[in-house]
Amino acid sequence: MKTKLFYVLLLISLHGTAQSKISSDELNSLMGEWKGSLTYMDYSTNEPFSMPANVTVKPGKNDNQILLFYEYPNEPQANSKGKVTVSKEGSAINGNPLVSRENLENGSTQFTTETTGKDNNEKALIRNVYIVGEKRFIIRKEVKFNTLDEWLQRNEFNFERD
Repeated sequence: MKTKLFYVLLLISLHGTAQSKISSDELNSLMGEWKGSLTYMDYSTNEPFSMPANVTVKPGKNDNQILLFYEYPNEPQANSKGKVTVSKEGSAINGNPLVSRENLENGSTQFTTETTGKDNNEKALIRNVYIVGEKRFIIRKEVKFNTLDEWLQRNEFNFERD
């Protein structure tokens, strides 16, 4: 009986995993200029802080990668670069396993990855949420410290375009 249950659960999990994929076309649909904001949790004050932020998305070294050029109009010294890389099979983003894919009512798609790591020098489960749409692009980092039961939003880039 236990063996049957194991195989049923395995099939269910494999079926769910097979549907949690992202394609390079979905990634490449983000090319161009986006305007928005960055909101992050300031651990020194335990308060969220928001500031204007823009991003220009350009092709990376192959179809599975995009480059992000962040610009902070009020703090140009903080301008930075990043990248998003999707695994060839579409099951991971930036090396972190894709745990869910959800089509949202507004036509956007939400991709979620989870991995273990450290945040603020504490062990934590780290969740990255990517919301990809024609006019909206969000990258959110959430953390769940081993000492807490709830998820905390660490930061969120929230971009729009015309």
